[in-house]
Amino acid sequence: MKILFYLPVVTPWWFDRIVAPLIDRLAVEAEVHVMVPPLWCGTGITPDQLAGVAAADRVEWHILDDEDQPRLRRGGGDFDGLLDRVRSIDPDLALCRSADLETPRRFPCPVRHMMEAAFPPFPSRAEWLVLREDPFDHCVMPELDSAAKDILHAGFDELWSAMRRKVSAQTPDRGLADQRGSGAETLLVSLPLEYEHEENFFGIHRPYADNAALVSALAEAVDDDVQLAVTDHPLNLLHCDRAALDEVVARYAGRVRLVSPRRRKDQPTLGVVTASDGMIVSNSKVISIAAFLGKPVLRLSNHATGPWLNAYSDLPAFLGGIRGGAPSAPSQEQAKTFFAFHAANNIIDPIHEDTDGRLILDMVESPVDRRRWSAGIRRYAESCPELAL
Repeated sequence: MKILFYLPVVTPWWFDRIVAPLIDRLAVEAEVHVMVPPLWCGTGITPDQLAGVAAADRVEWHILDDEDQPRLRRGGGDFDGLLDRVRSIDPDLALCRSADLETPRRFPCPVRHMMEAAFPPFPSRAEWLVLREDPFDHCVMPELDSAAKDILHAGFDELWSAMRRKVSAQTPDRGLADQRGSGAETLLVSLPLEYEHEENFFGIHRPYADNAALVSALAEAVDDDVQLAVTDHPLNLLHCDRAALDEVVARYAGRVRLVSPRRRKDQPTLGVVTASDGMIVSNSKVISIAAFLGKPVLRLSNHATGPWLNAYSDLPAFLGGIRGGAPSAPSQEQAKTFFAFHAANNIIDPIHEDTDGRLILDMVESPVDRRRWSAGIRRYAESCPELAL
């Protein structure tokens, strides 16, 4: 068997902590090829990354170092030479870290995108990943019969209840609570922003050029009875110039409020969504917070959303549903099934002692397999002691 890792937008951190362990495990099961560019705009690798792969001598390396390699990050080219190289390898499977989705679709084999496994508000580890056919299909799950749902709920029930108690016990944002009390007719809509550092080329799939443009467009579109409660991505606070966002927030002070962390490592999005009437989101994984809380969702994206979220795609319909008092909202029974299924069936911990090449391949060949569920939930529970009863 031949496995191709195609990695045009992998960061050195992602390679060291996630991809290298996967290569080492899969090299036991298959012939491994790695296509990756040199470091540019925070993506690609250096010789340090090669040195961190234990199985490096058994891997066929294809360093994409020609003058065209920066364009691989965004796509938009025919990349015929690259595709010829892929065809010459003739892989049985491609594991991708690529913001350009069109080029991997032309590969002569099944393709899976390696994406972060976070599903807030449940805790997760930064090294965990999931394998997806489309990287931004959020809260999607297969049809499950009642017996499968019973298995998932039974195994996940204590974790679900623990998270319910944890969220219920959180201290509410007094500023938001006071504001809601000052005007019963005011609609509070949470707007969590996405990471927009230059290394995050996945931003090409967002409907607006940047976060400032998104906030400005929505502030122009809503009426005075709507306030957008904006929370920024934690990494934007550390690494990005936020001057344009601050200017937009100041310009629309009556309709936009930026809710900032009060302490280091504080992440206020959960509290803001809890206090809100609904959430507007594009491709961020925090959509699962709205799912957990049963909040109406407006999703601005061309990618699939789990039907059970009952998500809106139109702003007037979304706001009209909230104003009418009976908006479409996520099914809570289905939410419990989704979170249990994600933990039981989908998460890959690349450094866990139980993770070997055969397990990874099984998750591709059998995307849904209840034989994995008990061990999956056990690994998840052991890795998240903060949810212990």
